[in-house]
Amino acid sequence: MMPVDPAQHGSDKASISVALLAFVVAALALCHGQAGLTALVATICGFALVFARLRQEREAVDVGLGLPDDLARARELLGRGAYRQALNLTQRVAELAQSARMQCAALEIIAWCQLALDRPEAARNALSCLNGADVIDPYCYAAVEDACGHSLWALHIVERAARKRQLSREATLFRIDLYARLRGIEAACTLTLSQLGRLRLEDAERVLHFARNTGSSRAALALATALAQPLPAHAG
Repeated sequence: MMPVDPAQHGSDKASISVALLAFVVAALALCHGQAGLTALVATICGFALVFARLRQEREAVDVGLGLPDDLARARELLGRGAYRQALNLTQRVAELAQSARMQCAALEIIAWCQLALDRPEAARNALSCLNGADVIDPYCYAAVEDACGHSLWALHIVERAARKRQLSREATLFRIDLYARLRGIEAACTLTLSQLGRLRLEDAERVLHFARNTGSSRAALALATALAQPLPAHAG
């Protein structure tokens, strides 16, 4: 674990002090009606600089504590199915984290661990510590809401996210699953056809197998026809 460099820490403190001084001077000028727009711009820039430096300082503390490495280890444990070990490690990260980014990442892993341990309410409580749904990964947020019995809300979350950006393969599969459960296999197959570039061949084949087993011949035929052609390049 690398200690925080005292010299660097002092430099960050000095930069913040200078920014605060500039901000105070600009604010006083603005209050006294001097410099007008220049003072207003300086005030706004002062705010932005102070917040940026504070964020950098907190992130530097996280690095000094070795939290990014701990979080990477927790993700590895989660992927291997060592949910309790990952949970214990990530809870420590969440307690020590100074930056909002590190805290958010840790709490999301805690939520995934709790879901894997069949504790949906505990997962939801973990995410409730974050300020605002917009900072949470939509796939994690939706998976937790679905596990808590709010599947329609979970679908709304992933639909809104899909309108803003491309979803990951895992999130796309989750979205297809929600379609199958809430809108029917026809809708799920239609979504699968539109998202073939986000999926692997085996993903689409599982949807096709499910469609055939449910007797949805039209949906199965359309998907089977598409799968007879080379799949688009997988996007990630």
